[in-house]
Amino acid sequence: MAVQRVNPFTDLVSLRDAMDRLFEQSFVSPEGGSMPGRASGSMPVNLYEKDETFYLQAYLPGVSADEVEINVDQNTLNLKARMPSLLEKEEAKNYRWYITELGFGDVSRTITFPSLIDAGRIEASQENGVLTVTVPKAEEAKPKQIKVKAK
Repeated sequence: MAVQRVNPFTDLVSLRDAMDRLFEQSFVSPEGGSMPGRASGSMPVNLYEKDETFYLQAYLPGVSADEVEINVDQNTLNLKARMPSLLEKEEAKNYRWYITELGFGDVSRTITFPSLIDAGRIEASQENGVLTVTVPKAEEAKPKQIKVKAK
């Protein structure tokens, strides 16, 4: 029989993770009763920059381009979309759910960029469930080189 060391701090962290998962998976709809798969309201994104442009990507599977709303206010961009439900609400209640990771409903995300952006040149495209928003930096935010004049 092998001796196994017990670390109470590791056990507490795993208990906390288990409780977090329990609360995430136990969403109760406002109408009462369990509603599996409800979206958390936030969408995961990637934001990166190259040269003078920011690139924002978001997974929006099953969402058509006309169901995505993008608004810009100064250097803050707001994304909103509605994730489709794979089952109608009443039909979903008739099943015993084991895993509900595919959410549905309204999701949104607000991104504040670290420098000024050119809202007039923002472009968005969607391919295979991935939304890509190209956000150019404003001229004021781009680095400039000053030439020194000799007298």
